[in-house]
Amino acid sequence: MTTKKILITGSSGFFGRHMIEYLSSLNAGHEIFGIDNKEDKFCSNFFKVDTSDEHVVSRVIAEVLPDVLIHLAGTFGTGDNQQIYKINVLSMSVLLEEIKRHVPKCVIVAAGSAAEYGRIDAERMPVDETVPCLPVTPYGLSKQLATVIAMYYHRVHNLNVSIIRPFQLIGEGVTSRLAPGAFAEQIKMAIRTGEKVVKVGNLQSSRDFLDVHDATKAVLMLCEKPAPGEIFNLCSGRPTKIENLLRLMIETTGTEVKVEFDSKKLRGSADVSVVYGSYDKLEKHCGWIPKVELRESIKGMFLLN
Repeated sequence: MTTKKILITGSSGFFGRHMIEYLSSLNAGHEIFGIDNKEDKFCSNFFKVDTSDEHVVSRVIAEVLPDVLIHLAGTFGTGDNQQIYKINVLSMSVLLEEIKRHVPKCVIVAAGSAAEYGRIDAERMPVDETVPCLPVTPYGLSKQLATVIAMYYHRVHNLNVSIIRPFQLIGEGVTSRLAPGAFAEQIKMAIRTGEKVVKVGNLQSSRDFLDVHDATKAVLMLCEKPAPGEIFNLCSGRPTKIENLLRLMIETTGTEVKVEFDSKKLRGSADVSVVYGSYDKLEKHCGWIPKVELRESIKGMFLLN
């Protein structure tokens, strides 16, 4: 990809900061700009912006005039469903409207989520992009609605937008609101304080874990070879039981801990027992395949060599 102006939303978040770090490491001369509603120490060209505020977003888009927009901003929510919809749905509409107005030729890669699929019958695994979306959480629904908006802007306004649907990304800095991050936080606490207990909910569910470094490479490949109007799974293609993930984390860090069940950590009806995806479509489009093994991802979470 020739030198570009690249604007990344959610630049201070887990995926966003790894995206900035990866792009910066290439020394390709790209101008990298970040947008977030929190302060960002990872991006020097940074705008503190609420991405659902059309007036502020318009000024930023008009000032930067990006060649590429990587839209990673979003929220799992804090129990306030309206806030989830405001951030995840309205932000997509605002950003694409302002791109249409100021830089309609901009290449856009936006993050959806595997949560859009909801519960999937075992015979439909691995999930591919043709599987109907039946989300079971407000987060999954918000991401599905945002995807519909993105496809509308491609279909009606011819914007060069594609969607990635990440499954569960892991690596350094992953949020403690997801099981891998929560486990890592408790194990680190055990190492620091000698507290030898990790409290867990349901360990029998299986998830498709993908290293965040593999994910950043996939996004850049889609920026270099755009696929307007297309949706791509971003996944490892294999399920890992959460129990096995925790055991591997404990083994990798060499920490002696006791695992205790905590009913407060159960997700109830929102929990999907098994889900894993197919990345065949992305591989066929641009040659991307996941390369980082799960144990290496875990080492990255704990900054181990």
